[in-house]
Amino acid sequence: MSSPNPILTTIIFVFSVQAIVLGVLLLTKRPRSQSNIFLSLLIFFFALMALNIALVNVLSSYDMMDTFRYVQLELLYGIGPALYFYTKSITDNDFKISKKDLIHFVPLALEFIFYRTAFYRLGADGLYQTPSHPYTKFYLAEQWLGILSITIYSIISLLVLFRYQNWLKQQFSNLENKSLNWLKLPIIIYAVFWICWMILTEIDRFVFDRGLRDTYFLPTFVGLALVTYWIGFKGYLKARTETSGYSSKKALSEDNAHNTAWAKEITKVMESQKPYLDPELDLSKLSELVNLNPKQVSHTINRSFSKNFYEYVNSYRVEAFKQLAAEPKNKKLTLLGLAFDCGFKSKSTFNDVFKKTTGKTPSQYVNQLKKESEKKQSVAS
Repeated sequence: MSSPNPILTTIIFVFSVQAIVLGVLLLTKRPRSQSNIFLSLLIFFFALMALNIALVNVLSSYDMMDTFRYVQLELLYGIGPALYFYTKSITDNDFKISKKDLIHFVPLALEFIFYRTAFYRLGADGLYQTPSHPYTKFYLAEQWLGILSITIYSIISLLVLFRYQNWLKQQFSNLENKSLNWLKLPIIIYAVFWICWMILTEIDRFVFDRGLRDTYFLPTFVGLALVTYWIGFKGYLKARTETSGYSSKKALSEDNAHNTAWAKEITKVMESQKPYLDPELDLSKLSELVNLNPKQVSHTINRSFSKNFYEYVNSYRVEAFKQLAAEPKNKKLTLLGLAFDCGFKSKSTFNDVFKKTTGKTPSQYVNQLKKESEKKQSVAS
């Protein structure tokens, strides 16, 4: 057991309690949403973990660890399902949890019961005994299965998020307030944290005879408390995705043959009407302009130009930027101003798309233009 540290223990208590308060605020936030309920559960489960460690240190300082074994707060098996259903509900506006989905929380109920048995009390205490208690193997198995559960659910949650983001790129030319990129970090942190934690504690137990425990134990859970609070705060500020039409259910495939006439019509409209200059251009708007349905347009862009809708539209915006940047009259204008004139909506999207398309940053490209222009002028003179 780690040595009591009143400062770190207090920090863990404070941020864990604040995280729980944020969870309660999410539950009461109007309008009520399913995603807020699952985010609140996720924050609650992680805050309990941090509070659990703080409670361990307080009770151990008063030689009351026997009491702690009866009030264990850890609920590992709730983290994965809460994360998964939060990801599903925040990406798919039509998703509704059903009764059969509740089976995901059965391991959580079993875990709660396990912590009220002698298998847990004697097994957990056996970690600090030589030789260890026979029940210790059951405790360790429960812990490792909990980590495996979190890891599997985290991977599935990432796949759900990536599938949603791929769908976005087939529908929209600008992804601001839609991509949910912020969600990747907590998913990865939640998966990696517990894997690293279990590996570290086992190395410490077998190699260093727990000599490193005071070095990493409390600071690690201070970090967990801070991350949990940050995720709660971020989730409270972030609304559900503003997009509509996405469904995690796979649509029935249609026989959309490759049609060169559609490709020519799309190209004609893009070059003559320049709809890409509209920052809000999406698949539906372009479909109306070319008199095709959205699936036909999306399929044609994918097959004929080997790009998704996002890449296709922004390639025109990049070329438009190049033309404007090459005109002498625009030298006094900022690069971002030119980008906005070409249909880009944010600096980050512009920089990212331009670099992927040309292999250079916008400033590198413009500087190259200046050098080429100066070289031509010197040769001419």
